[in-house]
Amino acid sequence: MKNLLLSLVLILTSINFVTAQQKEKLSPVELMFEYYNEDFKPFHKGKWFTALTFNIEDENLKSGNKYIGFDKIIEGESFNYEVKIKGGYSIGNYSFVGLGITHGRDKSEGRGIILLDTLNSESVTNKNIISPYLRTYYPLSKNQRLSFFNEIKMDLGFGDTEVKSYNNQELTEQENTDEFMFGIGISPGINFFAIENFAFEIQLDVLGYEYERSTTIDNEGNELVTDSHNVDFKLDLLSLNFGLAYYFGAKN
Repeated sequence: MKNLLLSLVLILTSINFVTAQQKEKLSPVELMFEYYNEDFKPFHKGKWFTALTFNIEDENLKSGNKYIGFDKIIEGESFNYEVKIKGGYSIGNYSFVGLGITHGRDKSEGRGIILLDTLNSESVTNKNIISPYLRTYYPLSKNQRLSFFNEIKMDLGFGDTEVKSYNNQELTEQENTDEFMFGIGISPGINFFAIENFAFEIQLDVLGYEYERSTTIDNEGNELVTDSHNVDFKLDLLSLNFGLAYYFGAKN
């Protein structure tokens, strides 16, 4: 009996040694793929993830009045960025609820023409948004390494904008605006696991409704309150959001 037990121990030890030797012979790429072959279930119930998403736009303005408010732009530039931190918890397989917090800043400055006068203008907008959401995943590969997902989200946001105009370096006009925003939107995206529990994400805002109330006070103390309602359907590749996510306990 002792000899039999000793033989079984030797056989199991030999198998483990051979398996270890085989793994040591795998290339780094093969080892990385092997990680996802067994027990990789990042979207099953009870999983967590956290993500950092960002969007940056840097643009030279040569014509039109989209950002600065001129009748005609002579020259100008615009730099906008948006950073979002989010987290989520799976309430069921492939279904997550979560919360995102966004901070953004839009800055533009330039020289243009208003009523035949040549002026310099600068505009700075700060915004902060809280976004609860529901996200559903649809795996595109058997090992769930590549997946499509869709988010249904609600946005509650606050912001402020300051616009200044100068003529010969003298301040001629100043406006300050406080903004409140409420929105509901749909944001599809792609998720790809690159290294173990780390995944790259690309996401795009496609369809949404937005209500915004703004209160503007000019340099003479006059107050203007405006309300706007917008329904957008857009496929703007410049508004793509790129992010990095980490999934806790993705592999059982």
